[in-house]
Amino acid sequence: MSVNQLSSANSRSKLQLWLSSCALVVAVGTVAAVLAVRYNSDLLRPLIQAGVPVAAAADWPVVGYAVQEAETPVISVQQLKQLIDSKASNYLLVDVRTPDEYKLSHIPGSVLVSLIDIQQGKGIEQIQSMLKGRQLVAYCTSGKRSARALVLLQHAGIKGTKVQGGIKAWTEEINPSLPRNGW
Repeated sequence: MSVNQLSSANSRSKLQLWLSSCALVVAVGTVAAVLAVRYNSDLLRPLIQAGVPVAAAADWPVVGYAVQEAETPVISVQQLKQLIDSKASNYLLVDVRTPDEYKLSHIPGSVLVSLIDIQQGKGIEQIQSMLKGRQLVAYCTSGKRSARALVLLQHAGIKGTKVQGGIKAWTEEINPSLPRNGW
């Protein structure tokens, strides 16, 4: 083997190693991004607001549900407080946490319809019977369960809005005197 052939083989080997390393970094980064989005679908909101067509991935396995959750409209706890203080009657505030969490603390004026009940279908019927043309606003502890509930409800033809940050944000920003459920 000549020096030129050896040098060429060595360069190919380095290039192959570099390309393999790049592929590994891309694969690990992609998996990490998918897991992060599945855990916190709100990470997709800036992309949606920037006009990136993430809705095309709404039917994809793994990330599709996160895309649907991220497309759910949101209301801040400050906006919800203004709505409550206005004495408006055109909304239904639903807490989708467990009965025990609701008993410990809840946002005034809310009704309990747990995510489990919504997943089983009876919660969908409850909300339909209470809604009566009003706007649905849902919350949980931080926003994950309410986003999931709203996706399920949307599949049943009921649109709603999620309280950004849930009762955790409400307790931190609006009413610190509410008991906390260990968060």
